[in-house]
Amino acid sequence: MALEGAPSSWRGALEYIVERESGGQVGRRNHTHSARGLFQLTAANYHFNPNGIQSFGDAVEEAQGGIRYIRNRYTTAEHAVAFWDQHGWY
Repeated sequence: MALEGAPSSWRGALEYIVERESGGQVGRRNHTHSARGLFQLTAANYHFNPNGIQSFGDAVEEAQGGIRYIRNRYTTAEHAVAFWDQHGWY
């Protein structure tokens, strides 16, 4: 969070998303599509990771990618959670 300048108020929302997306499992692969990692980024979004696809398996870099994705798509982690609650994905 500190590396990406995410406010500490995001912590609970980020944990909520990670738990639902990957169960907190670093490098987790989805066997039905290209989603990977803590935040289950799809191939179209791997570029949010500091080192693209090479970031998978590194918990810090996967977290950075997830935070960057959330900031880009939802602006805040709380908005990402609200979307997840409505749709079952984010």
